[in-house]
Amino acid sequence: MNARRPEGDLMAMLRVDQEACVASGLCAAMHPALFRLTEEGRGEPVRGDLTDADDIESAEDVAACCPGAAVTVSDPD
Repeated sequence: MNARRPEGDLMAMLRVDQEACVASGLCAAMHPALFRLTEEGRGEPVRGDLTDADDIESAEDVAACCPGAAVTVSDPD
């Protein structure tokens, strides 16, 4: 993913599909700065807009490991 903007700003959208989430807690365990758990134990992004390259890479790592394939990292366009 790692979409580069013209000025070099990185930007991605982080989402968790609540219907696909199996409430394993893996996302929050892997990267608590990016994910938290709802009262139901489902993952949700701490923030949806990512501008830091390390955060985008970390979010992509979580998306690859998510047992419900609920985490997505995408270009905002």
